[in-house]
Amino acid sequence: MKTLSRNRWMALRNWPELQQDEIHIWKADLDAIAAQRPGLERTLDPDEIRRAGQYSSAADRDRYILSCAVRRNILARYLRTKPGELEFTYGPNGKPELANGKLRFNISHSYGLAVCAVSRSLDVGVDVERIRAGVEEEISGWFFSLRAIRYLEALPQPLRRRTFFQGWTRMEAYGKALGLGLTVNFENVEALLGTPDAWFRGAGSTPAESVPCRLQDFHPRKGYAGALAARGGECKLKYWTWQPRYALAA
Repeated sequence: MKTLSRNRWMALRNWPELQQDEIHIWKADLDAIAAQRPGLERTLDPDEIRRAGQYSSAADRDRYILSCAVRRNILARYLRTKPGELEFTYGPNGKPELANGKLRFNISHSYGLAVCAVSRSLDVGVDVERIRAGVEEEISGWFFSLRAIRYLEALPQPLRRRTFFQGWTRMEAYGKALGLGLTVNFENVEALLGTPDAWFRGAGSTPAESVPCRLQDFHPRKGYAGALAARGGECKLKYWTWQPRYALAA
């Protein structure tokens, strides 16, 4: 697995071509485009608006709306269409897919940062998390094995916190690449807390988990952890920064 420092986020001159053997990873500063929310919201469909309503705070609803709009803008650029014309379907565990199936993608957002991964041929999962105090003790007991918890407890802070969040993003990305979310069997989750192999296979026996995923850490912003999972194939990774000037009309 590559180290966190080796990915480089590139600014655009022209919209990039997405080759068959590439995955493009985009990051977007949601707070920087908050003023554009009314126009961006018009690109969303009623189901996305309904899902936004499930968030209890206005800030979380706005960020969800903005992340959906960024996702639509990115995909529409590749497909040379308008964001509002894209149609999505949802898998059994809620993973969104394009109705026409022309691109594979996944998006994650945490606080004011969104990250979107796009591929032409590989199922992808991506996760980003802001590193914050206290969460690792609360969540690890819900999902992690006793071995994994002991592994974390043996580490000093702040290494324990960074290790937890990096492992958590790997776990989320892996489950999303398989379309299973956190329903995946993570008996060997401690393997995701150290320095896992570039290829990872879950502990379960479902057909989805029989296919290994390539895992890749990335560093989207200071104070955040990120991870990508790509199911079943080699690929080249490119990192891009999405900016408000790339926004398309509905």
